[in-house]
Amino acid sequence: MSKQKKPRPPVPAWLSLDNAAKIYPAARTKGWMPLFRVSVTLTEEIDQALMQKALEQALVRVPIFGYRLRRGLFWYYLEEQKTLPRVEGDARNPMLPFNLTGGKRFMFRLRCHKRRVALEVFHALTDGYGAATFLLTLTAEYLHLKHGLRIPPQAMILDTREAPRREEREDVFPRVARDVTRSRREEIAWQLRGTREMHRYLRVVTGVMLTDRLLAVAREKKTTVNTLLAAVLLQALLKQKAASRRGRNKPVKLSLPVNLRKYYGADTLRNFSFYVNVPVHTGLGAEKLEDLITYVTHFMGLETMEQQLNARFSANVKAEQNKFLRVAPLFLKSLVLKVMYRATGERYITSTLTNLGNMKLPEEMARYVLRMDLVLGAAQKTPISAAVISAGGRTCFTFSKTMKQSGVERAFFTALVQLGVPVLIESN
Repeated sequence: MSKQKKPRPPVPAWLSLDNAAKIYPAARTKGWMPLFRVSVTLTEEIDQALMQKALEQALVRVPIFGYRLRRGLFWYYLEEQKTLPRVEGDARNPMLPFNLTGGKRFMFRLRCHKRRVALEVFHALTDGYGAATFLLTLTAEYLHLKHGLRIPPQAMILDTREAPRREEREDVFPRVARDVTRSRREEIAWQLRGTREMHRYLRVVTGVMLTDRLLAVAREKKTTVNTLLAAVLLQALLKQKAASRRGRNKPVKLSLPVNLRKYYGADTLRNFSFYVNVPVHTGLGAEKLEDLITYVTHFMGLETMEQQLNARFSANVKAEQNKFLRVAPLFLKSLVLKVMYRATGERYITSTLTNLGNMKLPEEMARYVLRMDLVLGAAQKTPISAAVISAGGRTCFTFSKTMKQSGVERAFFTALVQLGVPVLIESN
C-alpha cells in the first residue's frame, strides 16, 4: 500500500453501519458473503497506472469507499483508513469472498482487464446506485487523465474537484421511518434445485441486446422494460416449476429491489434500497406473458406506494432501535441476525432481478463507453439470480448461477428472441 499524496478533506473517523447493512456482516459465512459487481467496458485498452490515479482521486471525492469494517462491542462499524487500495487484474471466476480481518482491508475490489474496469463490492458498504456512482465517477476521472476531458458532472458522475458532502454518507432509513409498520412475514417460496457448480465457482451468462429494440417491444406490450423483463423471467421460472414435482403449493417469487432515493430526494451513497417480492401461484391461469405483465404491473403499483414501502422498512428500523437489542453484545446480535436471515431472507424468494436502469452518460463520456454490466454474487440458498443495466445503446442482462442446469436462462432468452429482441449470449 502506498501513502496518499493528496490530503483528504476531513471525514468522520468512524461511521455506524446503515440500517440495511447491519444484517450483512452477521449473515456472511466462512465461504460466502453478499457481493455484487458493476463494470464499464471502454472502447480502448485501459492504462492501469492511470486507473490507479483515478481511483485515488475518486476516493478523495467519495471517501466512504475508503472505510473498513470493524467489530465493536455492540455493533459492527466503519472505520476510516489512510492507506489506498490497488487496482487488481480481473479473474474469470468473479466475486470470491473478501478477507476483512486484520488491518488495511477494503470492502471493495477494483479490477481491470483489457478494456473493462470492474468494481466488486461487499453489500454492507453500499447498494447498486452507490457503487455505480463511484465507478462512473472514477471512470470520468480516468478519461480526464487520459484524454484531458472534463466530463460534466451529473446525478451519478460526481466532480472530483468538489469536497464530499455530508448527505452522501447519511443513513437515511432512521430519518424517514415512521411508527406504522408492516409484518415482515411472507409465504415461503418454491426453490430451484440442480447440480451445484464447483465450490465457489460462479457461472455468469450474459445476454447483450440493443436497448432501442427492447424498449420498442416493451412499448408494443404497453409496459416498461423492467416489467417486461420481470414477466419473462417469471414465465421462465414457472416453466421450471411445472417440470418439478416439489412444492406444488408454494409460489414462484421474484424479488425486485427498489431504489428509495426517488421517494425521499436523498443523495446518500450508502444502502438506501428495499425490495418487493412478487409471488405467482401456478394453476391460476396467469402463466401467459400478457397476464404476467398485467399482474406484475398492478402488484408493483400497490407495493411500491411510498406508504407501503415505508411501513415495511420502518419495521426493520424499529427492530434495530429495540432497547433490549441495542444493549445486547455483538456476538448475540450476530447470532440473532444470522438466524433471522436464514429463516426469512432467501426462503422468501425463488430468484432476484435487479435493474440499475439506463445510464444516460454525457456525450463527452458516452463516446468512450461501449457497455456496462451488472452481476449479482452467489446467494446462499437461491441458485440463480439476475441483473440488468443499460449503457451505450446496449442492455446487458446477466444471470449468475451456482447450478449447472441452464433451463431458466435458455427459456428466458428464447422468449426474448421470439418477441423480436435479438440476443448475443456470452459466458465465463
